[in-house]
Amino acid sequence: MNDSVSATEQTTANADTDASSIPVVNKNSLTLHQATRAEDIVKLRDIMLEFHSECRYSHLPFSEEKFIRIYTKAINNLNDTIFLYIQRDGKTVGALNAGVGDYYLGVGGRMVTVYGIYVSKRIRGSFLGGKVGLKLIRAISDWAKSKDAEEIHIHTTSGIETMRTDKLLTRIGFSAMGANYVAKI
Repeated sequence: MNDSVSATEQTTANADTDASSIPVVNKNSLTLHQATRAEDIVKLRDIMLEFHSECRYSHLPFSEEKFIRIYTKAINNLNDTIFLYIQRDGKTVGALNAGVGDYYLGVGGRMVTVYGIYVSKRIRGSFLGGKVGLKLIRAISDWAKSKDAEEIHIHTTSGIETMRTDKLLTRIGFSAMGANYVAKI
């Protein structure tokens, strides 16, 4: 991964965050941010609405209340959760939400679980869209290492371009583990 961020390219996103926070990086007009303040929610709302409108649950009404609750939980627990977003020319074009924890029935087995990763439909499939996806995955990999995680789990249950997602993740070293099954009741 030769596009990884060097120490000289890093600046802190918010001086009040802890040392394990993700830096802001500006490279080729893509800027990676870690959401750490209540005001940052504005930068994520539109991309999360876009995600919702495209996912397999788009028939359900978007819940502003749930979005605010998930976001607030993330920024109030920056040691164990993270919300990342990428902007291009001031517009959010990708986002990722994840948490870190231990295997639920054992001691250890620290892992990062990516609850959602999304690249805007407007750029997905282009070179720029690939860069956004890779930048988010590299950033979460760096965060996982800073949290002493042994694994990263990326759940692909949104129904959005699962074959393309599988191809990318497999190419960069992820392997499939199990599967997800759904039955309408």
